[in-house]
Amino acid sequence: MHKTKKSELLQSSLVFLSSGMFLLSVFMIGGVSLSVWVILFITSLMIVCIASALRFVDALGRPIEMFKNVDSITGQSDVGVSFSIKECGHYGEDWQKALEYTIGLGFRRFRLMSYWDVYEATEGDIDFTDLDKQIEMIEKAGGYVSLAIGMRQPRWPETHLPEWTKELSNEEVEQKYIKYHRRVIEHYIDNATIQSWQLENEFWLRSFGESFNFDRKRLNKEFNVIRKLDPLRPIIMSTAKVISLPLLTPTPDIYSTSVYRNIYSSDKKKYTKTSIKPKAYKVRRYLTLLIKNRDTVIHELQMEPWGPSATWKMSVEEQFKSMNPEELKLAISYAQQTSMTYIDTWGAEWWYWVSTTKDQHNVADTVKKITEKYNKS
Repeated sequence: MHKTKKSELLQSSLVFLSSGMFLLSVFMIGGVSLSVWVILFITSLMIVCIASALRFVDALGRPIEMFKNVDSITGQSDVGVSFSIKECGHYGEDWQKALEYTIGLGFRRFRLMSYWDVYEATEGDIDFTDLDKQIEMIEKAGGYVSLAIGMRQPRWPETHLPEWTKELSNEEVEQKYIKYHRRVIEHYIDNATIQSWQLENEFWLRSFGESFNFDRKRLNKEFNVIRKLDPLRPIIMSTAKVISLPLLTPTPDIYSTSVYRNIYSSDKKKYTKTSIKPKAYKVRRYLTLLIKNRDTVIHELQMEPWGPSATWKMSVEEQFKSMNPEELKLAISYAQQTSMTYIDTWGAEWWYWVSTTKDQHNVADTVKKITEKYNKS
């Protein structure tokens, strides 16, 4: 069981209040009487104790098996990868060959997608054949999976609704989705290859892609369905931006973040490099641990181009302006400096395409060297 919304808000508020009072007491040294300073200091300590007690209650409410499952994920130091059959389609690739190629590069941890519009393209006709095949291929290679679930999942247009939902009301779409949501969970609940669920990828990111809505009640409902049906498999949820801190419900077992370094700015009409230092991710990770008692992983490390148009429409020269073999190495180096050891990369479909159709084998060769270094097991 997870804390109620009120207790989560209370815990977060207490942490911030105690921190503020402690800092205030420090800055006021010499400016107030000793008795006032002592009262402020002791009060902040009492608030910390209350917040710690709430964290302890939260810990008591989580099964020991869940702690073990979470630790087995956040403690991983190998490099994983996201893989999308939709993105393979954009490149005109055979997704099975692309997945075999990616496994051959040395990856064993994969983030896969359970796209609603792919696996229930016709209402009531749910067919997980292709997803089953992906998981089977990874299992045979000795790998494991983090399965994305929700209306919003990785790759454009971000929110993946079937065509047949367009004539439905929002309420009807939600009802239809929850049925599909349950089917996904029930279909894979006994599959040991799946280590975690990733719920509603970047749910709060309003600035990119299409969104159905930003309804927290819907998000909580989807979360509760997973937790009820599959109580011991960790749920991962991503935060919207580097500076964002998760304060409200639902509280997953693990938080995740995306890391992008080189992108084309349509507003500025030029390529831009991030000014965010790895230390910012480290600080956010520790603040999240303090406030929510949950760790953070990298679920999406940019290792593919981000240019002025779709990658498959750009020349190799244009693609290499934002991502190339040297930038691949720099991306991994950057991620390693964030203190997060669980890192899922982003770009498998591009590596396969640019290496096999554009003869840029140095891209895949560089990725291979990265996995040889970090995926030693």
